[in-house]
Amino acid sequence: MNTLTHRVLPGLHATVSTIGAGCWTIGGPATNCGVPIGWDDVTDDEAYRGLMRACELGITLYDTADVYGLGRSERLIGRLLNHVRRDDVVVSSKVGYFTGTSRHAYEPHQVRHQLATTLDNLNTDHLDIYILHSTDFGADDRYLDRTIEQLREFRQQKMIRAIGMRAPHAFAEEWAAKSGGRASDTRRWLHLFHRIRPDVVTVRYNLLSPLYSSDETDIFSFAQRHHIGVLIKQALGQGRLLRQRSTAYRTFSTGDHRTADPSFLPTELRRLDERLAPLRDRFGTRLQDIVRIALRYVIQHAPHAAVLVGFRNAEQIQTLVGSLGDPLTEDEMIEIRALLHPNTSAAERFDRAVHRG
Repeated sequence: MNTLTHRVLPGLHATVSTIGAGCWTIGGPATNCGVPIGWDDVTDDEAYRGLMRACELGITLYDTADVYGLGRSERLIGRLLNHVRRDDVVVSSKVGYFTGTSRHAYEPHQVRHQLATTLDNLNTDHLDIYILHSTDFGADDRYLDRTIEQLREFRQQKMIRAIGMRAPHAFAEEWAAKSGGRASDTRRWLHLFHRIRPDVVTVRYNLLSPLYSSDETDIFSFAQRHHIGVLIKQALGQGRLLRQRSTAYRTFSTGDHRTADPSFLPTELRRLDERLAPLRDRFGTRLQDIVRIALRYVIQHAPHAAVLVGFRNAEQIQTLVGSLGDPLTEDEMIEIRALLHPNTSAAERFDRAVHRG
């Protein structure tokens, strides 16, 4: 039975399942310019069965990129599109990290080539969302104007329906008026945003994301004001939030991005275990308990966004969708924030609520 809710994604003006399929993980291990960018423990057959199960569960949003498995993720989704009505699903892909033999990933001919290859891989004549995967537009942004022009041409030609770009992991619009590195980064992103004028942004958000004060405009409020859609990635912290304390620390292949990510070092995972311990003590240590808290927290915080979840097989996507359970109460949302961010106003609000009770 389909229990997934659906939302209208602003900017795209299309209805999508609240939970979307994040298809980076099914690309498998890969490297790009010597940098590990993939995931271990992936087979085409298992990944494809995962996509089919996602479809059966009611997921209608599939997000990939040209660089995910260097086309492997796109080709797997292309197999799926052979078995579903194209108008019944929303597909997004990305450009900007794969240079090939060009001088830069945003060279005009490279962008055209990558879109043509992406459409061929996906076995479709159009993308619903085409996302600028990188904000590196060359020295002095030499490729920025032509890239913007090219994507708008794609949209006018109906090769894509919407233009997307990445948002910062931490963002408050008001930071732009301050000083320091965070202010400079915020001004830079706002400059690009107003030049590109995207229809959709992607952003990392999960239980560990920073909280913002009432006088700060976070990315979700910013997007709502500008009538653009939001795709949330890493809602499960690339699987780190689901890790059991008893899980042994592991090593990864040279094609797995985690081999170069400091957040997967044993020392960092131990710190994360300690931070999550009060949450698990309060809400449960079973996998389904953790999945429910992690996904419901994000879904309810961002009621106008779609939440992408990664998987490598049918069992994983079944577990994620099947563990959604009941929505969190407002008191539970406050308590979660207090447990994970004890030195914030959320902790003070929870303390007051407990004493009132």
